[in-house]
Amino acid sequence: MQKIGIILCGSILIALVIILMINTISRDKTIDENPLTEKQIIGWGSNYIGYDTAVRKKKIKVAILDSGINREHEDLQNKVVKSFNAVNKTKPTQDDFGHGTNVAGIITANDNDVGIVGISQNVEIYDVKVLDSQGVGEVKDVIEGLRWALSNNVDIVNISFGFIKDYPELKKMINILLSEHKIVIASAGNNIGGKVDFPAGYTGVISVGSINLNGKVDALASEGKIDAYAPGNEIITTSRNGNYETVRGTSFSAAYVTGALAKGISSKEINEQNRKSIKEYLTENFTEINREAVLQ
Repeated sequence: MQKIGIILCGSILIALVIILMINTISRDKTIDENPLTEKQIIGWGSNYIGYDTAVRKKKIKVAILDSGINREHEDLQNKVVKSFNAVNKTKPTQDDFGHGTNVAGIITANDNDVGIVGISQNVEIYDVKVLDSQGVGEVKDVIEGLRWALSNNVDIVNISFGFIKDYPELKKMINILLSEHKIVIASAGNNIGGKVDFPAGYTGVISVGSINLNGKVDALASEGKIDAYAPGNEIITTSRNGNYETVRGTSFSAAYVTGALAKGISSKEINEQNRKSIKEYLTENFTEINREAVLQ
């Protein structure tokens, strides 16, 4: 199933290239009955990237700009330290779409006896809701969410969606984050060979494409400025209803890269203030990397 969300910015309707996870998820693949409530599994994506169950003193502050996160999910309890609802400031942050909870589970699902395990256990989530119950958002809300993330001095910003159009005001905000040495990771989009979305297309943003279980680029993936490829097909992760579901798309590939960089910084394999160190880490740990384009 594939949908293209429509976003309202001012008075102009613009096709939103979130071909988010939910755009390619089959809801009948939702795992509602066991077996993940009885035991923990390690998905192929986590094995491919490499996950870390060690708990360290150094925690990495990760802002997840998305649809919100179900912080009560057993695999995400005690992960969200702060929230901001850019869509409706009068309401608490709640995941009424599901995508944000999917992303969060890949990055840092708890290492316990059930469900899945995230790539890093040393992540503090800053939950930034910029997408509504239909997976639709406005550029102004995304910018406000980014500004909030910066004001909270996060280390990494995960943006698992994108726009077809290049918005100067979005680019300006992204550049401010980069100038403050924040790591920005964005999904390249599921445009079936089409161009990379924004902000993934901006210089300095780590743009992530998707590979399948065979290590091949997913047929849905965009082409162009791709800085790293990560698993994005047949991925089991946390769902907003407290269970688990199978998802597909570059949204989840971006989450894997976010988790991997959080793991690398926490373990001191990466010096987060050194862009060259980040580039070298990506080169060493990910296949199909455009080594010259990323983090010039």
